[in-house]
Amino acid sequence: GFDASVWEMFPYWIAGSELHIIDEAIRMDIVRLNQYFEEHGITITFLPTQLCEQFMELDNKSLRVLLTGGDKLKRVEKRGYTLVNNYGPTENTVVATSTAIDPDEGMLSIGRPIANTRVYVLGEHNEVQPAGVTGELCIAGRGLARGYLNKPEETAKRFTEDPFVPGERMYR
Repeated sequence: GFDASVWEMFPYWIAGSELHIIDEAIRMDIVRLNQYFEEHGITITFLPTQLCEQFMELDNKSLRVLLTGGDKLKRVEKRGYTLVNNYGPTENTVVATSTAIDPDEGMLSIGRPIANTRVYVLGEHNEVQPAGVTGELCIAGRGLARGYLNKPEETAKRFTEDPFVPGERMYR
């Protein structure tokens, strides 16, 4: 949980914001969670995808931004806050792509790469696939892990040479 904790705490502290660590009984009850947000004037929060999808059914007046990630976002409700969908495996410091979701658009994208990150959708022979064509999602950039501890075979299989940036690696 360390990598997620950095992403979920430090940006708020750096901005001078308050950080609320909410009791687990409240976190798991979306009605009480919504009430807590409104009573304490919470304006930005992160909720795991499944909890986020349930939370969007409620009317919330305090949030400006609802961040989500951790699973495939399957649906969205139009609300008074901006919903930001984040994607990224732990092998790339949790968030690799991000986007604000437009409920009127109908598409639930994982977004575009964040700073210092490259994302490719590759075909069978490492060729970049055109938009809309299925392929393997690969991630590269400064946030990439060095590999798996004490698992050299798995590391060699998943962390390969980046075919587009000589001397760098990507996660498959």
